[in-house]
Amino acid sequence: MRRLSVLVLAAALLCGSPVAAQAPRPEGGEGTVHREQVWRLPHNADEGREIAAIVFRPAGDTPRPLVVMTHHTSGDNARNGEPRHGVYPHVVSWFVERGYVVAVVHRRGYGLTGGERAERFACRRPNHFAAGRADAADLAVVIDGLTGLPFVRKDGVIVVGQSTGGWAAAALAAENHPAVAGTINFGGGRRGRSGETGQACALDELVRDARFMGRRARTPALWIYTENDQSFGPELTRRMADAYRLAGGTLDFQLLPAFGRDGHALLPNPGGIRIWGPLVEPFIQKVR
Repeated sequence: MRRLSVLVLAAALLCGSPVAAQAPRPEGGEGTVHREQVWRLPHNADEGREIAAIVFRPAGDTPRPLVVMTHHTSGDNARNGEPRHGVYPHVVSWFVERGYVVAVVHRRGYGLTGGERAERFACRRPNHFAAGRADAADLAVVIDGLTGLPFVRKDGVIVVGQSTGGWAAAALAAENHPAVAGTINFGGGRRGRSGETGQACALDELVRDARFMGRRARTPALWIYTENDQSFGPELTRRMADAYRLAGGTLDFQLLPAFGRDGHALLPNPGGIRIWGPLVEPFIQKVR
């Protein structure tokens, strides 16, 4: 009976059965800059889907803590499908130089992952909380998969997101993933535009849904916004942060002075490092 079981398992592996398909797999070799390599990870809540992550690593194979980064949503849908969507080389280097493995995650519907988006939005009856949780599930897939690899530490994960990715990071904090030590939200939020009026819609619901997140979240969180963010202004983000904290969330909220023409670009702009670096450094040291 034992011999038969072994033969069945071997046949399944050779045939590429679901048993074999559950493991993360690299795609191609490592690049010359920070050992860049694409990894594909099966989605445990969306059968048949895989999440793509572009992984960067320091030298050596000693287990390192993981930084999971995720991207904004562009108004130009073609840009959302770009193979290096959300890869900010200066941010990647900043973390790799501090000893982290960095995984830039393309959520469902974006970049190398492609396909349909998991997130949904409507100006009528918007649910930003549900959309954030759908994106957070994609991040959790990458965390679960990569922390099982020999070169990644199993704990001490930092999650970094920008814009809709920042909202996904905030949503993941509310899931209290056991491997996640902290989340960093740069200019996070979600917004739409009404087809009837042409105006931005559903911004007040961000405050409501930040409250929902705060009720659940016990993972340390750092939120970084600017006074001249053209997507999520200071009055709105203060209300979001207050709602999150008053509901019980563990939050360090930083509203920074104006940056460039649009402070929403603080993270993508290389010049932003001198501003956010002194805030992020002590946060990651505290939770590392």
